[in-house]
Amino acid sequence: MATARTTYPEHEARHPWLVRLLNAYHISDEAARAEIAQEEARRGEAVACREGCRTCCQGQVIPLSDFEALGLWWFAAEVMPLEVQARLRPRLLAGRGDEECVFLLDGGCAVYPLRPFVCRQYFVFGRACAPGENVYETRPRDVFKAALGSGRDMAWELLPLYGKGEEDIDRLFESGYVSRKGKHLRTLPLENIVIHMDAAIARKSARNITASKGRNA
Repeated sequence: MATARTTYPEHEARHPWLVRLLNAYHISDEAARAEIAQEEARRGEAVACREGCRTCCQGQVIPLSDFEALGLWWFAAEVMPLEVQARLRPRLLAGRGDEECVFLLDGGCAVYPLRPFVCRQYFVFGRACAPGENVYETRPRDVFKAALGSGRDMAWELLPLYGKGEEDIDRLFESGYVSRKGKHLRTLPLENIVIHMDAAIARKSARNITASKGRNA
């Protein structure tokens, strides 16, 4: 059964890039959901990934494109509740990310709706990953990468964000254009997210003051 696409109407109206990113994530999620169901039927067992699993968030290289990174910045600054921001700030300022993903809080992903493609498409069968286990080495047959066949559809959403015309999308997809533009999460200036958080708080405060003055006029 198809699920509804994640939406942020107010923000999408201001950020056209966000519309395409959310579209691409929805394509990925729907493809992954269908493929996991097929793989579970083929293997006769359920995928081992469960809520609370976090081994894949620890000690891993997390590749992401420019707009996946922008989505994380936006979500953390504009959507994340203030109490979560408060707990995330010291991690961002410390640039944590070598031992575990900087967005891992209380065993869960603080930016789950905007998590990168690699986090959406990686699954493990058999049993949950043991702490420190490299499943690619210990039991590669249990690794299942989903939604890879939908990459072209995702490219049609993402490549226009790089200023590419429709006539070039298939060629650039085949050449791996987006992956070549990628970065690693731990190499990004994560402390800059805090600057965006503060700016967003200031904007919201200014809007509230203006609205309050308008009501009292």
